[in-house]
Amino acid sequence: MKTAFDRRGLVTGVLGTVGLVVTGCGFKPLYGTPENGAGASLEMASVRVDPIPDRIGQILRNELTDRLTAGVGPQPTRYRLFVEIEESTAPLQIQTTDTITRYNFTLSASFQLLDSTTGNVVYDDSARAVGSYDVVESEFATLVAEQETGREAARDLSSSIAALLALYFSRDTG
Repeated sequence: MKTAFDRRGLVTGVLGTVGLVVTGCGFKPLYGTPENGAGASLEMASVRVDPIPDRIGQILRNELTDRLTAGVGPQPTRYRLFVEIEESTAPLQIQTTDTITRYNFTLSASFQLLDSTTGNVVYDDSARAVGSYDVVESEFATLVAEQETGREAARDLSSSIAALLALYFSRDTG
């Protein structure tokens, strides 16, 4: 019969072993600070996101700015991020009466990271986010669902772009 003390000792031993394995393999936190060996956070915070047209672009820009400066706050601008987005919808669920009851909403972005002093492209990539919404009898409810799906896709897209930039900076900073 195991006691609470035995389980606590087992958990402590497993966590200690995992900690030794993780530190031994060269793991370093992606969003850490230079003091703990990861400078990606400061590099990301030095990115200024250029304005992106349309409401969904504004949402994406705000989400990107929040994600890139999280934890360290805005830093002096070293990079500019230029983002182009494209929205599309496609029927997802079609009834036997040819009535569409669900759509897929796709938000695609191609982006370029530019050196703010030289204007040279230092990194470019693309990302996309997909969401879906139901079509109901109320046009207003369908419109609200479509807009909320767009907002959620912008949040997902900003997360993907921030992750790609974090990977770029973590490779670049060693």
